[in-house]
Amino acid sequence: MLEKFCFVDLTHTVRSDMPTWSGSCGFKHEVKKDYDEGVRVLKYTMHAAAGTHMDAPSHFFPDGKSIADIDLEKLIVPCSVIDLSSRCHEDLWIESSDLIAFEKEHGKILPNSFVIGFTGWQKFWHDPVRYRNLKPSGKMCFPGFSKESVEFLLERDIAGLGIDTLSPDGSDNEIFPVHHLMLGKGKYIVENLAHLEKMPKHGGYALVLPIKIGVGTEACVRCVGVFVRQKVL
Repeated sequence: MLEKFCFVDLTHTVRSDMPTWSGSCGFKHEVKKDYDEGVRVLKYTMHAAAGTHMDAPSHFFPDGKSIADIDLEKLIVPCSVIDLSSRCHEDLWIESSDLIAFEKEHGKILPNSFVIGFTGWQKFWHDPVRYRNLKPSGKMCFPGFSKESVEFLLERDIAGLGIDTLSPDGSDNEIFPVHHLMLGKGKYIVENLAHLEKMPKHGGYALVLPIKIGVGTEACVRCVGVFVRQKVL
């Protein structure tokens, strides 16, 4: 049965040299026990928001759901990819007009789906300075979703929002309007997605599976895209 499907790993590998919000490595491992003792045991130290990760509602709202509270039915869902990668620029905003254009071509965005902004920014992942794009003002600049586009998606009652940058708030990363809108409605956000060029724009599914941390406001996630393999005539 599985041979009928294609699987895409939408997750960046966690490494000590990956870009992070603060600019520090955010991840390191320590060998606590090694093979000369019969087995290798590692200790990991990292920020909760390292690499490809999920923000739960409790990240901004004390009464919001934690990572462990999010139902599986919200994590294994249809997936829509809004592809604006050909327009990749630090000032790129995904607007409601882009979503309307997407729906005209592919049909209405489904309720309880995972909507991903494919901005093309993922190409800078291996250059942390460029990926963070910190300006002299102290603000980071990269693509994001406009407030109006997120309001549009909330009308569609989506399950979650993803993007291939550090935040769907883009350059508006001091006020965080997207986080407030999404998390305030009990939705989740996934940041730093990878390999989005391998996903169909519509018709696929996403498995968005974070580490099940009981008090987690954020957690690393293994995100996998799934779609039916096209038959070769």
